[in-house]
Amino acid sequence: MELQISSRVCQNVLITTVLSICFSGILFTYYKPTVNWINQQTVSRPDSCNDICINALKMSNQTEMVNITSITNLLTQAEPVTPTDPDTILLIWMWPFGAKFDLGICRSRYNIHGCRLTDNRDQFNNAHGILFHHREIKENDMPTLPRPPFQKWIWMNMESPSNSGPRSALNNLFNLTATYRLDSDILVPYGRISAKTGGKTTYTIPHKNKLVCWIVSNWNSNHKRSQYYESLKQHISVEAYGRGFNKPVSNEDYSGFVSSCKFYLSFENSIHKDYITEKVYHPLELGSVPVVLGPPRKNYEELIPGNAFIHVDDFSTAKDLAEHLKLLDQNEDLYRQYFTWREHFVASSTYFGPEHACWACDHIRRYKNYRAVNDLNGWYWG
Repeated sequence: MELQISSRVCQNVLITTVLSICFSGILFTYYKPTVNWINQQTVSRPDSCNDICINALKMSNQTEMVNITSITNLLTQAEPVTPTDPDTILLIWMWPFGAKFDLGICRSRYNIHGCRLTDNRDQFNNAHGILFHHREIKENDMPTLPRPPFQKWIWMNMESPSNSGPRSALNNLFNLTATYRLDSDILVPYGRISAKTGGKTTYTIPHKNKLVCWIVSNWNSNHKRSQYYESLKQHISVEAYGRGFNKPVSNEDYSGFVSSCKFYLSFENSIHKDYITEKVYHPLELGSVPVVLGPPRKNYEELIPGNAFIHVDDFSTAKDLAEHLKLLDQNEDLYRQYFTWREHFVASSTYFGPEHACWACDHIRRYKNYRAVNDLNGWYWG
């Protein structure tokens, strides 16, 4: 009996030692700082543990010793923030599309406190994070000073891979990503569906005098959306506007136009994972039913109630879709089913630029763990 106990104690000590070494290796790998971005090298990081750790966990009666999920949470958990903590400084290195916005917007619009935005590059050494917008990135306009060890470089992009090209210099450069992708470090989708404050309320559908509408500026006959439109209009009337049809709609008229349509063609210009844009969220806000063309329905339903939209993939042909829209036009009860979600939720659109900056600043304020994006091109364009 004493021999068995001694053997078990030795086994436990050995396993505990192995796991401690593995855990220390993980911490060293994740927290080892990179000072100069010019000389950054790719670091091979374990997903969780190496084989010796996994084998140790598989030994009898040891599976409860260490919870790998707990290790992951330890590396990524938010740290407590108090009102007395110094402000987190986010430097906007280049304005997205050259459009400036109010630097004090985080507190006034998003109720985010303790974040200070600046575009003063003299603050480089003091900034906790720097925001870079993909379209404006130029090799001759990037920081050349050594990066402070604590500083996070944030890559921001809202264009799909088809509409923004990869660049070899982007790998091993950034710490965080801020995009519409659900697997981004800082998720900033094109819009949100949020619970109503105050509980369930009745929604009044706006007055309709148009059946199917579409506004498009970028017409390309090779796009799937253009080809689908050509088929659909053979079976149902579509009121098409925008620069693509030489019938522009002004900003002042846009809301009234969309809200007057029973259905709106929310067709994306390219089809990619999670690429669900304002083309969907604006009609949802304005009381029209989006007919979507983009990623699969399941992807949409990760962000939007399934009964709030119609997906072209739900129908074998454009003719079948047209027949369904005509049926809904003739049956008010069926049509109203697409608005039941409005009793509990509201739709809103993202403010491009300000929301990215504020959420990015709030993220680096709360999460201090080391993070590096080694293969940005492979993740986004792969």
